[in-house]
Amino acid sequence: MVNKPTFNLNQHFMRYFIFILSFISISSCVSTKKYKQLELSYTRVQNDLEQSKAEVAEHTKHNHALEQKLTTAYHENQLKDQKMASMQKEDLQKDLTIKSMEDNLSFVKTTNAELSKRMDDLSVFNKVNVEIMKKLLEEAESQHLKVLNLSLALQKQDSLNIQLVKRSKKNISDQKLKKSLEKLGFVFY
Repeated sequence: MVNKPTFNLNQHFMRYFIFILSFISISSCVSTKKYKQLELSYTRVQNDLEQSKAEVAEHTKHNHALEQKLTTAYHENQLKDQKMASMQKEDLQKDLTIKSMEDNLSFVKTTNAELSKRMDDLSVFNKVNVEIMKKLLEEAESQHLKVLNLSLALQKQDSLNIQLVKRSKKNISDQKLKKSLEKLGFVFY
């Protein structure tokens, strides 16, 4: 608060009043010229007093207006401080959110890099497996061909054996045939 000037009008007025009373009491003993001079002086003092009262009232109004402005400015300043604190909290929260998002982004990048490396490893592994599978298929085909060839050869041999047996049967008796077949490993019941 602004200090108000302390100006007691009653004291000031009392001094002038005492001065004028003493002046009047003395003036009865004084000449008219002096009386008029004192009266003129009294009028000036009275005018000065009225002018001082008006100035005091004006300054009081001005002080009151300044106090209201000061109070308004103080409240506005408090509101601005509250807004500033709120904005700082929001900024802090946003900073924390950004930090969290950056951490998540870093984690995702790391995970993607690891997955990409694993995919590359799997791709190489799959290429190797494809080559191995091709070789195995080629070997299986060649073995299948060998088995087919052997099977065909056995069929031919069986056919030949059957033909031979049929021809031999005509030439050899059943008894001799059985003995010959038993020697080869055939068993008859």
